[in-house]
Amino acid sequence: MSKQKKIPEHLAAKRRARKRLVQALYQWQLNKSPAKSIINQFLTEQDMGKVDQLFFQQTLHGIVDNMEEIQAEISPLIDRSSYAVGEVEKAIMMIGVYEFKNHIETPYKVILNEAIELAKQYGGDGAHTFINGTLHKASKKLRPLEH
Repeated sequence: MSKQKKIPEHLAAKRRARKRLVQALYQWQLNKSPAKSIINQFLTEQDMGKVDQLFFQQTLHGIVDNMEEIQAEISPLIDRSSYAVGEVEKAIMMIGVYEFKNHIETPYKVILNEAIELAKQYGGDGAHTFINGTLHKASKKLRPLEH
């Protein structure tokens, strides 16, 4: 039986926030509700007790408010039509790019690994490979000193 290493609670809370962010961004992409409305809905309808709520709220606002800039970082890295990329995969890549740019305290390898795990859990077949390749290219551009 393999033992998984237990991660510190503050990192686990951030991981849970990323999972909620995938759901929130998926919802936002479908109905374009204001970020504040989605946050309020999640705070009242979801179990957010062990979630890093500040990270969740700041990241959702940051992505929604800077969507064009984030999409401009991602689009040139994708070798397929944006219609061929699922909404879940788009959400995961947006979170990754946002974190590369705005959470310099988090090593790019951690962000990349978290995105891959989210893709394995929520994405379509092979999504984790696609997201790994795309976000790895983004990390080289956005975090060149870490490579």
